[in-house]
Amino acid sequence: MVMSMPKPYNNDFNPSFSETPNQFNKKMRALKKYCPQAYKYLLFEHQNPMKDGIYEEELPTSKEFKFVYGQIKIKYEIKNGVLNYQDIEPSQFFLDGYRFDLNVYKGIYYRNNRDKFMINLFLTLKNEKNYAI
Repeated sequence: MVMSMPKPYNNDFNPSFSETPNQFNKKMRALKKYCPQAYKYLLFEHQNPMKDGIYEEELPTSKEFKFVYGQIKIKYEIKNGVLNYQDIEPSQFFLDGYRFDLNVYKGIYYRNNRDKFMINLFLTLKNEKNYAI
């Protein structure tokens, strides 16, 4: 019995191919875990236009998440009546959320100290009586 050498490892981190279907699936899983309201909206309430074209739509996003990371958006294309999802933003947040479990700080998921700073800033501004978020 002859044993063959294992196949060489091929990584998907080539920057020239930024979006692959696998990357999108990772982002969808993270969306489901960290932003279930946006995920459910996308599955059950999202209405796709019937015209061919490239579209970008905002998904339901909490005020806290929007302040720290930005609006959750889905980018998709319709070609010959076939829907093809292309990207979910904020991309880096969802990729990081897929790669490792995010911790919670004051009820909001965070990745690093910058995110903690933004969460503290949001809560400080929210508690100010003159500032409405």
